[in-house]
Amino acid sequence: MNQLYPVLSKTGLPAIKRIALLLFALYIYSTAAVAQNLKFNTPTVESGTANQAGCVYRFSNLTSGGLIDALVKVDSLIGVSLYDIDATPSGASTTALQPQLQSTGGLGYHYAVFTITFVNVGTTVPTPVFNFSSVFMGLDGSNQMTEFNSITVANPTWAYCSSTPKVAVSQDGDMVWGTATNSNPTGGQGIDETDSTQMFRVSSSAPTTVTMRVGFYQHQNGWSGNDLFSLNMRGNELQPIVLAAKLAGFTAQLANEKVWLTWSASQEQNLSHYCIERSYDNKNYEQAALLFPAEEVTGLNNYSYKDAIKNSAAAVIYYRLKMVDKDGRFKYSETKFVRLGNGSDSAKIAAYPNPVVNELHISIPQNWQNKRVNGQLLNTNGSIIKIFNIQQSAILAMSDVPAGTYYIKVVNGKEISIQPIVKRN
Repeated sequence: MNQLYPVLSKTGLPAIKRIALLLFALYIYSTAAVAQNLKFNTPTVESGTANQAGCVYRFSNLTSGGLIDALVKVDSLIGVSLYDIDATPSGASTTALQPQLQSTGGLGYHYAVFTITFVNVGTTVPTPVFNFSSVFMGLDGSNQMTEFNSITVANPTWAYCSSTPKVAVSQDGDMVWGTATNSNPTGGQGIDETDSTQMFRVSSSAPTTVTMRVGFYQHQNGWSGNDLFSLNMRGNELQPIVLAAKLAGFTAQLANEKVWLTWSASQEQNLSHYCIERSYDNKNYEQAALLFPAEEVTGLNNYSYKDAIKNSAAAVIYYRLKMVDKDGRFKYSETKFVRLGNGSDSAKIAAYPNPVVNELHISIPQNWQNKRVNGQLLNTNGSIIKIFNIQQSAILAMSDVPAGTYYIKVVNGKEISIQPIVKRN
């Protein structure tokens, strides 16, 4: 009889293994790539005041894998107040983002603008949502007002959800705009999720940020009711691939006006290089050095680098390692810091308000007063922005200084006092 089973030879095994691995990888990818409803539930205030312009809400765990959050910022409220960032009246979707607006009266356009940034769970680090789409549902109107929705997203495509739409859609670059053409609402106080004639869909391959504008055009005075909008978003997350390098330790120590950075790592087979990044405020980092892995990548390798910080005006310097894979993926180490203060700066100056907008008030210690004391305003690179003299106190104009982190450095002979400040616009 004919052989119905494959004969496994030594030469055939590698090919079968490769096919099996390929099929497994395709299975994993296809599973991850299936778009799912993004669940906008139970928002918390990240910053600002609830229901006010400038407020940022966090919606946690949008996806079933629990890897993505959304930060929703209320950019502006034009002719409306925000009644609820995510209302769910009877019959409405429990996963869609459903802002509810209240008209403040008057003719013309009334709307809210929201910027949605997708981030890694529990952080503010942007991350893409793959196969993203948003269906704008329940667009209708009345003899007093007509609803509209728009979205701005990278390289969008759009489509009607019905062959007999009751919305008119147009596109201008990255903005897609839909306006109701029906003046007979079918959803009552909620959203009719079964009426596809009042919907349109917008898609984008892998955005990290989208901007939504929801609102209505008011034709007649006297209407000041609440209006509900439904943004039903879908997308998927791809599981992060763990980098080959395994960090065993990372330290930063100050000695002889240098910061000694040391670390150990193993499993560096797929590692391209290390970036040493430095910051003076633990927010804005710059590259201080770039190092390549050792030739022997299978064992434990030790690395060191000394960062000369002579004449630095910073009080604290932060360091982190950026480990970059050969295909461009990367991850960060734990952040380490060193303090540059010593006994000579024990006499502290006072600088207020901090943060500052217009005028910074500076006062010096009692035992420094009525002496020749010089002061400088420095940026984070140690460059001098302003110079001033002070006997007891001084007022430094800051309105012409760009926003950012700075340092007030005051010198009394051999004694030095440094105070970090933040300038805001």
